[in-house]
Amino acid sequence: MNPLGLELRERLGRQSDLETKIEEIRRFKQDRIKPLEKGYLEKTITLDSLMEKLCDIADCILIESYQLAIDHLRPIYGIPRIKDNDGNYLSGEFALVGLGKLGGRELHFGSDLDLIFIFNKSGETHGARNITNKEYFAKVTQRIINYLTLPTREGFAFQVDTELRPSGNAGTLVSALDPWVTYYHENAQIWEKQALLKARLIHATGQFSQSFQGLFRRLIFLSPFPDNLAKEIHHLRMRMQRELAKETSRRWHYKKGVGGITDIEFLVQFLQLKYGKVFDDLLKPDTLGALNALKKHQFVTSMDLDTLDAAYRFYRDLEIRLELEFQLKEGYLDPSQEIVDQIGLRLGYASGTAFIEQFAEYRKAVRKIYLSGLKITEN
Repeated sequence: MNPLGLELRERLGRQSDLETKIEEIRRFKQDRIKPLEKGYLEKTITLDSLMEKLCDIADCILIESYQLAIDHLRPIYGIPRIKDNDGNYLSGEFALVGLGKLGGRELHFGSDLDLIFIFNKSGETHGARNITNKEYFAKVTQRIINYLTLPTREGFAFQVDTELRPSGNAGTLVSALDPWVTYYHENAQIWEKQALLKARLIHATGQFSQSFQGLFRRLIFLSPFPDNLAKEIHHLRMRMQRELAKETSRRWHYKKGVGGITDIEFLVQFLQLKYGKVFDDLLKPDTLGALNALKKHQFVTSMDLDTLDAAYRFYRDLEIRLELEFQLKEGYLDPSQEIVDQIGLRLGYASGTAFIEQFAEYRKAVRKIYLSGLKITEN
């Protein structure tokens, strides 16, 4: 266990009951977050380092929340078990998988945690009250989510998003490994394989981690993509822009709007899907790492990749500073607001006008590179 995880475990060990342990998780997060906020605003911590450290905090909180759930449930239901081919009992195992910004190690201060929960096989617990492994791990999962999201005097630890699991909100909250893999063999859509590009195993019990070695890559490329992959990706991208960004001349959405973060991510992910089966080095879960890997190849010019890197950092810096200094979390900015002058100065620009000009330049440049990379002609 890393030092951060040891610190949290020691702090939890000094608490006497579940309620105070949940409060301690929130205090631990706040204690660790405050120096990062100060350091980022004072520019003593880089964007790359910040995202890495925030993911480290989230990872250890997730692992300890899992342990709290087990500590509560084991006296009631005992230990989940499975049978091997010889009829011998083995332990039922569990895994936490991060997707999105958590999986890509790209968290910012207000990020939700995109999670899926997987156990190894069906079976039954052995204890005071026996239930199926699926029921048991569903209870584990529900408790993890509750421990993270429950509002207390110290606030909540994280919001949790489980919509990236198979079949979304209509699907089961926790899945056995084999049906989960079968789903990707038979039913997964392109966007679901796209989401797996950011999948990361956060924690697995026993030897269950071995089942995930190379698994995400195999699931992504187990069948060929259609010839119109670029059009499929672009169709989804435009749907997000229309339905989620809802931009106007006074509403620029730096995440899902024209030339925003999503343009960068979708172009990178399109290239990973198209060429990643041949070039393993492209399969970096983080956007900046993937952009750097793309420089070794010639799918996008080096100049355009530098522009995408700079724009991504610009947008992430804007996102973080709007949240920390202006309590703005909506993902959009009105370029005509009076507050733009303050934002521009905080981001190091001579004026709000200079900031908006840079913003507009990145929007235009990113959209152009995105369309060129997908070979799409915009109407």
